[in-house]
Amino acid sequence: MSPVDVAPPFIARVLENFDSAPRRARTVQSDRRELSRGFFRDRVLGSGEPLLVRNGLSPKALTSWSPESVEAFLAREPRRFWVTRGVADQGDSRFEEIRAREYARYLFDERARTNEAEPIYLSISKELMRMLPDMVRELELDRVIPRAYARYPYAFLGPAKTVSGLHVDDYHSLFSQLWGHKIFLLFPPGDTPGIYVSRKYDWASKLSRVDLRQVASNRKNYPLLRGCTPFLAEVSSGDLLWIPAGWFHFVYATLPSFSVTVFLASPWRWLSHGIWEDWLRFGLHELGLVGRAHGCTCHEGAGQQGSHDQPSVDLERRPPEQ
Repeated sequence: MSPVDVAPPFIARVLENFDSAPRRARTVQSDRRELSRGFFRDRVLGSGEPLLVRNGLSPKALTSWSPESVEAFLAREPRRFWVTRGVADQGDSRFEEIRAREYARYLFDERARTNEAEPIYLSISKELMRMLPDMVRELELDRVIPRAYARYPYAFLGPAKTVSGLHVDDYHSLFSQLWGHKIFLLFPPGDTPGIYVSRKYDWASKLSRVDLRQVASNRKNYPLLRGCTPFLAEVSSGDLLWIPAGWFHFVYATLPSFSVTVFLASPWRWLSHGIWEDWLRFGLHELGLVGRAHGCTCHEGAGQQGSHDQPSVDLERRPPEQ
């Protein structure tokens, strides 16, 4: 059975952007005893392709951060989150502030989302990570990530139908699905001409101008997109997904989901100019000298007719803290 045959209607529609059927991402079934730094070095880093590791997460971590545990945690938490509504990658940047306990009700009570056009998404949240313990340790990822790699963990928490628009990260990404279900469409670096890279600013990543939800418009205005062939990966509770730097990806949640991504900077990136260039550009961006003319994902209203004078919001792919 092909990926198209089993795709939900939303993804089936998105796949109409392309002339060829998607390919399945490389997948291994985890024994967990086999997962090690050697496995990671030989089977993951050495391949240069995405790898889906089924059942790679610790059962203990899955129990500790079950939906019931997360709901109880948020219900006790007095602080607030910044959340996004819509898809800032290709649209306008729209932020809302919400108390943790209110977001818990929103997430776990379907009645709170009745007639909602676009869900609100706790996306790449430093606020949430500050409230949680060291998730890299909690998820037992230290046993696979090479010691020399710098690690920047971020959390994603949201209902079904959340979307992360088409983008590429400058860093490697190890994605962990604690619960829920997400579908990834991944595109190799060779497909970059058909992705139509945007000039909109996003820290340590590049965005596509293409909103994959707008199929008819895309086939008319972005003809090279049709020649791209996505790799499809369905990530379920307990799975890991490795995404090498340079691979564009688009993500859709079919169920309410809690996920943690660890962005990894290689020793070469630390020794070269790469990471320092990212920080320099971000500093210049905050001063209004870089990345404002064409919009950004980190300022309210960025992208709306060139109006970028709104106050900064500490959310959405802002630089990881040291």
